[in-house]
Amino acid sequence: MPRASRKRNPETTHHIMCRSISEIQLFRTDKDKIKYLQLLAIYCEKFQCQVLSYCLLDTHLHIQLDPRGSDISKLMHGLNLCYALYYNRKYRRHGHVFQGRFESKVIKEDNYNLTVSAYIHNNAKDLPDFKDCVYRYYFSSYGIYLGYYDDDFGLIDQDFILSYFSKDKKTARIKYAQFVTQYNKITQKEDLITLLKSLTKSYEYRSERFILARDTSPQEVVAAVSKLLNLDNPHLLKIKYNHTLTDFRAIATFFLRCLCDYTYKDICRLLGNVCISEVAKLSQRGFYLIKNHPKYQHLLPALINTIRAA
Repeated sequence: MPRASRKRNPETTHHIMCRSISEIQLFRTDKDKIKYLQLLAIYCEKFQCQVLSYCLLDTHLHIQLDPRGSDISKLMHGLNLCYALYYNRKYRRHGHVFQGRFESKVIKEDNYNLTVSAYIHNNAKDLPDFKDCVYRYYFSSYGIYLGYYDDDFGLIDQDFILSYFSKDKKTARIKYAQFVTQYNKITQKEDLITLLKSLTKSYEYRSERFILARDTSPQEVVAAVSKLLNLDNPHLLKIKYNHTLTDFRAIATFFLRCLCDYTYKDICRLLGNVCISEVAKLSQRGFYLIKNHPKYQHLLPALINTIRAA
């Protein structure tokens, strides 16, 4: 029987849940949780996404993700595959780590965004040491929201949730903390709505979310990269063995993946005479160059501005 197609909307936020298979813990140590958050940060940067909240527990995890126009399936597949490879290598095992596909729910309403955030941030209450102080749990973003921890992984967009409560960040933190605390005690939807109105009624929320359109044609992306790198002919992308063009091919390949929502197979067809593994290596090198090489660090914001202005 075929699997049901996943409900997704790249322009709305999502509640994502992942669980380990029954016979193992998803995270055996704190170092495993740190590794997952490091990988999550890398993949969010690759796909230009933003995390609104998260909580990692021993057997499962929750992420509230703003995909900003990207395909969450590509992001989560790459993220969980990388973590599974790390996990199996570290613990000298093989086979599945995650229990099937990740689960995801589309968040269409403002109230639902807030309740998902509160739900995720209350997850640590079941841990013996954090029952009455969930904000102290390091592997949840709640402590970041309240200023108890720094955002060590550069993951969280606090403003999106906090701006529902107040323009002033200090006031917003106080009101949000009240909401998260009270949320755990509410059983009726009507009471939840009343609580939200009491905390947000004096402020008219204005969303500042930025959706990055991923429908730019590959020809436009390659031409823009060529121009930014001062290359006259974008068709040079298909020249395989010219080492002077290696950086161009790598950067263009990464942008095709990130900004055109292209699969590795799509890029193979575009480039011609190249295998999927080589495209994957090119994309990885392109990401490394724009992230770490001073010569190329301006390219991503410049290209995004070009797309937004088009």
